[in-house]
This record gives sequence, structure tokens and C-alpha cells, in this order.
Amino acid sequence: MLDISQTTNLLTSIGVSGTLAARAAERTARDHPQADPLTFLKELRNTLEQLGDPAAAGSPKPTAAAAAQATAYKATTDTFSQNAAQAPRAAAALDTKPAGAPAVAPFSNLEEFRAWEKGLGDTFAADYEPPDYIRVASMVMNGGEDTVVDRYMFFKNHPEFAADYEAIRNGQLSKFPTDGSTLVKSDLTTMSPEIAAYYEEHPEALLAAEGFSMDPTLARQRMTGEIDAPFGVNISEWLTENKWTSGGVVAENNRVKYANADYIGMDGKGAGTYKLTRLDPATGNIINFDGRIYDPVTGEPKA
Repeated sequence: MLDISQTTNLLTSIGVSGTLAARAAERTARDHPQADPLTFLKELRNTLEQLGDPAAAGSPKPTAAAAAQATAYKATTDTFSQNAAQAPRAAAALDTKPAGAPAVAPFSNLEEFRAWEKGLGDTFAADYEPPDYIRVASMVMNGGEDTVVDRYMFFKNHPEFAADYEAIRNGQLSKFPTDGSTLVKSDLTTMSPEIAAYYEEHPEALLAAEGFSMDPTLARQRMTGEIDAPFGVNISEWLTENKWTSGGVVAENNRVKYANADYIGMDGKGAGTYKLTRLDPATGNIINFDGRIYDPVTGEPKA
């Protein structure tokens, strides 16, 4: 059985409400305590449908290509750059920047960020959906002093998201993708046409496979019965420690692979969309996406 908290976090990361995610995870775990991971995911989808969220459970939806034609926002660096210029600006920036200019963060240091964050509104639109960048930086919604430097660095690196988030907190809808399309780390061009087509139709299934550290092709083949795990092995471990190749199944630590992989999006063109930091375990310093080193307490760059 998969961990309930892990399952709940996965569901919320692909857009299911927190309450519904918790109920679905708990009910599925209770009713199917001995299920292997893929059976658990099937039953989880059924439970979501029973609880009244067929969209989150994977009901038919437009293909990625159709969705791209239906919306002005795609999971590509170029499109994000366009949105950065179009995103609403903070009031201070509106007076100094011409229309169409690149977004500028409404703060220049950690203390100014604290003041900006404290002044954000608390009005969300009735049809609000969290943009993908909120799912990437989930600490944004949690608040708290323990993650304030992380939030500061995230919005410092993404001023277009800061402007968008400020607008969201004042009742507007996000200008950026909300469907999880930018969160994909797997390259669909490396999959068979049939499996790639399946995941284009069911992106939530792809995000689920990645969320549970499974190779998407191996997970799909196991679900359809095209391939079986070797006799006597732990199926959960087998799915997370192997991948499919044209030459057969080979060992792969999928947890490490996904932890180090970039978000490339459903179209495979989104590398670099999210400029993330990492913690240097040896020094405790923050290493920014560009290699610059920052103090973990003040958020200031180090020489």
C-alpha cells in the first residue's frame, strides 16, 4: 500500500482539492490495504470519481495538442517570457515601467519581501485554480518564517510569478498554466507512439507515475498487462528501481532521476521555466540556479 500522506500530496499537486485528496487517499487505503501500486492508482481514480471529481480522476479531456490550441499559455520558455511581460505588476512598478516591459520584482531584499508578502490581499476568485508554479513552490501558500528565504528566492528568480501571485491574492485568475502541463519531467518522444498518445490524453496519469517515482512506460505496460514483474520481487520497488528501454528493462533509480530532472512540460520545451535553488549540505548555503551563492538567513549574495 502507498503512503496516505504521499498520495494526498500527489493528488493536491495535480489540482485535486486538499479535502477531497485526503478523503480519497484514506478511503482507497482502507478498502485496498494490500494493493500493489498500479492497482492502488486504479482504485484511487475510481474513488475520486465516486467522491465527485471526475476531472481530477482522469475523465476524458482534450489532448495536449488540443489544449495548447485552446489556451494562450503553453509550457515553453518562450511563452513564459511573453507572460512575464503581460503579467500584472505591483503598483510601484506600474508607475515606472512601460507596458510590455519585463516584470520587475516589487522588492529588492528580504525585508522588503516580508513587507510585500504581508501586504498581499486575501481575496481569491470563486473559480480560482492554483497555477503550476504554486505546486512547484508549495511553501508559497504555507507561509511561516522557516521558509521565508525560500519564498523570497523563488519570487526573486521569478518576478513574473510575483506579479501574478499578487493579482491572484486580489481576486484575479492566474495568467499561467494551471493544468499541470508544465510539471512533467518525462520526455514523451522517448516513448512508443501508443504510450505517448495515452499520456497526452491522460497527463494526470503521467504526473502520478512520476509522483510515485515510476518509469512511465514501465508503469503503463504493467497496468495493461503487457509486461510482468519478475516472480517474487516487490512490485513497488521494481517499478521505482527500473525503467523500460527498447533493449529491455534495465536498472534505474527513478527517485534520484526525478529529483534531479528539470520540468520540461508536456511539449518537452519547458526546460528552464522554473529557476530553482538548492541547499549545499556541506556549507548550508543556498546555491541559486545560476550558481551564485546566497546566505540562508539573509538571502543576500555571498562574495
